[in-house]
Amino acid sequence: MPFRYLLALSALSFALPTAASAAVYTTTTGQTRFVLDLGGSKPSVEYVSRMQGKDWVGAANVAGVPVPASGVSRYRGTFRDFRTGAGAEQVCTGTIDILDNRPGQRFSVTWNVTGGKACPVIGQTVTLNLVAALPRPDGRGDFTPAIVDQWNGGTQASTWRGWRVVSADGFLNCRATPNGAIRRTYKLGEPLTAFRDRSGLAMTTVNGAPWLRTADNCLVRANARFVQPTNSF
Repeated sequence: MPFRYLLALSALSFALPTAASAAVYTTTTGQTRFVLDLGGSKPSVEYVSRMQGKDWVGAANVAGVPVPASGVSRYRGTFRDFRTGAGAEQVCTGTIDILDNRPGQRFSVTWNVTGGKACPVIGQTVTLNLVAALPRPDGRGDFTPAIVDQWNGGTQASTWRGWRVVSADGFLNCRATPNGAIRRTYKLGEPLTAFRDRSGLAMTTVNGAPWLRTADNCLVRANARFVQPTNSF
């Protein structure tokens, strides 16, 4: 995949994994998005990018295991990606090498393109250093629906799944309705998972204030004073 031609990511959806050990990565400019899911019997990989104004979607079949003692994990295998939209079919295939070096704060992916159908970059090898694709709050500290409901693409949007409590007073109330009755209380540092229904959306805005519905089916204020996203869900 010739990532030197990547442009801004378009509103292209692809199925993201739902396991609790999935994580999303991106280039610092949002040029590509890459999902590594370790929740199944073997690692699962999906990614989406844009090349020369065209959308490309890819997946990989990889093997490897995390190494908790060193914090460095490696996954290797084969990939296949294809250009979407009108025109003659284009497919690129080859080998892929994923390095997750947590102590070094580095997540990198190397594509070695060896074949395909009308693939424009056979014989090329490209390495990308990626970062966690965390949503960032607006100027008021709010995580609005526009910010957190697009991580899974535009046509099949889904709310960012992983969060943790950061309230300065050590707890966070989860309410039946915005500013309503308290259903439960979370503690500082406690992980939260966004509620997932058929639409995949878990955000509510009342009087300009966004609220996040958690997997416990109650609402917390979606503001950086109370919650922060994590790259694990």
